[in-house]
Amino acid sequence: MRQGRFGGMKREDRAKQFMPFAALKGYEAALREKERFTEPRIVLGEDGAEMLDRQLRCVWEGDDVRVRHYWKHRYVEVSGRVTKKLVQQRKLVLDGGIEIKFDDIADIEVL
Repeated sequence: MRQGRFGGMKREDRAKQFMPFAALKGYEAALREKERFTEPRIVLGEDGAEMLDRQLRCVWEGDDVRVRHYWKHRYVEVSGRVTKKLVQQRKLVLDGGIEIKFDDIADIEVL
C-alpha cells in the first residue's frame, strides 16, 4: 500500500484533526448569556421606598394586582390575584404560584 503524502492516514481521519473543539465546556453558552439583554436593578430612594411600602399595605389576599418587578435580569409586568401575602418572608404569591419578593417590586397597582 502506498502511503502517499498523508503518511497512510485516510483523508477522513486527517480531517478530524482539524475539527474545532470546545476547550472549555459551557464557554459558548456563557458568552451567549452575557450578550443577552439585561437591565440594571432600580434602587429606590427613600421617597420611592416609602411609596411602595404604602402601596403594599393596601394589598390584601384576593386582590387583583399588576406588579412590575425584577426577574432574571430585567423588569417584567405580571397581573394576577394575590393568593398569599407573606409579610415576614417579604413575599407576595399570585395565582399560578408566582412568588414575588417585596425587594424585587418596582411598582404595584391594585386593579
